Amino acid sequence: MIRAAVAEVQRFRTSLALYARLAAYVRAESRLLIATILVMLAATAVTLARPWPLQVVVDSVLGSHPAPGWITGPLGHLAPGQLLVVAVVLMAVVIVLNQALTLAQDYASQLLGQRMVLRLRCDLYAKLQRLSLAFHDRASVGDLIHRVTGDAPALQNIVTYGFVPLAIQLVTAAALTGTVFLLDARLGIVALSIVPVLMVWTVWFSERVRRRARGLELAESSIYSTASEALGGIRAVKSFGMEDAELRRFEQHARSSQQAYVHVMTLGSLGGQMTEALAGVTTAVIVFLGARAVLAETMSVGELLVFMAYLQSLYGPVTQLAASAMVIQRSAAGIERVVQIFDQEDEHARPGRLRLRRVAGRLSYQGVSAAYDERSPVLCDVTLDIEAGERVAFVGRSGAGKTTLVGLVLRFYRPIAGRILLDGTEIDTLDLKWLRRQIALVLQEPIIFSGTLRENIGYGRPGATEGDIVAASQAAGLHDFVAALPNAYDTEVGERGVRLSGGQRQRLSIARAFLKDAPILILDEPTSNLDATTEHQIFTSLDRLARGRTTLVISHRLATVQRADRIVVLAGGQVAEQGTHEALMVRGGAYAALHEDQFSRPPTVASGPGAIVPPSGL
Repeated sequence: MIRAAVAEVQRFRTSLALYARLAAYVRAESRLLIATILVMLAATAVTLARPWPLQVVVDSVLGSHPAPGWITGPLGHLAPGQLLVVAVVLMAVVIVLNQALTLAQDYASQLLGQRMVLRLRCDLYAKLQRLSLAFHDRASVGDLIHRVTGDAPALQNIVTYGFVPLAIQLVTAAALTGTVFLLDARLGIVALSIVPVLMVWTVWFSERVRRRARGLELAESSIYSTASEALGGIRAVKSFGMEDAELRRFEQHARSSQQAYVHVMTLGSLGGQMTEALAGVTTAVIVFLGARAVLAETMSVGELLVFMAYLQSLYGPVTQLAASAMVIQRSAAGIERVVQIFDQEDEHARPGRLRLRRVAGRLSYQGVSAAYDERSPVLCDVTLDIEAGERVAFVGRSGAGKTTLVGLVLRFYRPIAGRILLDGTEIDTLDLKWLRRQIALVLQEPIIFSGTLRENIGYGRPGATEGDIVAASQAAGLHDFVAALPNAYDTEVGERGVRLSGGQRQRLSIARAFLKDAPILILDEPTSNLDATTEHQIFTSLDRLARGRTTLVISHRLATVQRADRIVVLAGGQVAEQGTHEALMVRGGAYAALHEDQFSRPPTVASGPGAIVPPSGL
């Protein structure tokens, strides 16, 4: 039993160490915290005064006891009727003042909690943005959203419903304990006999609540993840007629959350009811002993009423101590999940500080190897030099390492061996944000944000002028379409650009790259989802965009890379061969095999006037 109690205390101390990690958010609001505590103490002091006017009414107005000195001292001797008026007025004043202080306490505590949560959420969101793509590749978007929106408020619960009330209740309980002993030491001993039992019960029980709460947070996170995935892919859900299947999947997670919530709330209620029951039994014993004292004329009825009022006031904080401990432990699961994010290493935890005066765009891979985990190498000892202004296309079968090789330039991932140089300087020594500003990226699936066309094009260069945005749009072949819209560049594009066609979204992405005007350009399958006509038009824009820039093209479709200055063929994470289209075809190696595989397939569109002809692109 003793070992179990020690273990529970140790776990509780571990929880306190966890909460100490977020102490900076409490210190940042220290003034408001002090004000909240002072208001709570004032409300507690007023609460302690509530029984005394009632004692005056019972003992001095209805009974024969003389009025207490704290009334006769300032007011002198009063008739019973006058004394009744004074007592009732004091009772009303105490009640109104208590309500006003309670209102101020609620406002201050809520403001305190929300300010802390605001800071924590912003810091947590900023931290998520600083984490590497490797982390985000493993994480669930829904789970991360829940950590920001659902777990962060646990800090408010812990402070405003946990530690602050806990401190006030401890002070209140100590003051009431002294008062109870002054009124009647014998009854005071009986009243306090319950406290050790309650403390042991609280420590033992609250840890069980914490374990259940951890399961509840995971269940809630699963709901967020499921909804995020299904709604984010709603087109696929509808096209495959999977609405009912997704609903069943959501219901399964929602039911798990419901059950976990009921278990946590039931445990919390059980703990509270057990505490109330112990306090109730002790109160019954006090009533019995107190009534016998009144019958023996060693205590007045008013004194017994005051004692009972203080006893209830004492048991209130004592039972609330248990409730506060439950809140602290129940919120621990959320705090754990928040701290887990803060414990992750930033993608630029060892940031470089260098910024080159001028970027020509010369890239060099020197013995580069990369892996997403130790058992799955993606690149192995790649050595490759790319001259400034050169257009280099990377081709190969799926999983050959094309996207990884290019992503290393952006430092989305870190190589496990080797190094990458930009104009002769190792990129790990360069300022990360500065480095990424030197690179424009056009993806297979353009990233379009909710907002206007103007905001999306200007995303590549905050603060761009109207003329800059229009010029970029014209270069991308988007301006004529925008000019025909009623709201022109102020047209809302919808979430993920759903109000735009695939070609329009890609042109917007190209306009963003034009506006960024970076010396290095990365094209990652930029036209694979477009029809032949739109693809040809897009490549005209891309050709203009690539002029004078070091351009890295990733493509599975060999027809789109034949005009590249050099084609690099990747196989098994290594450079299999490289050269121009003509040279590689003559060589008859891996590239020729890929070409044969693609162009020897039976056509999927009938030949003739309507046949689709692969474009001649980069």
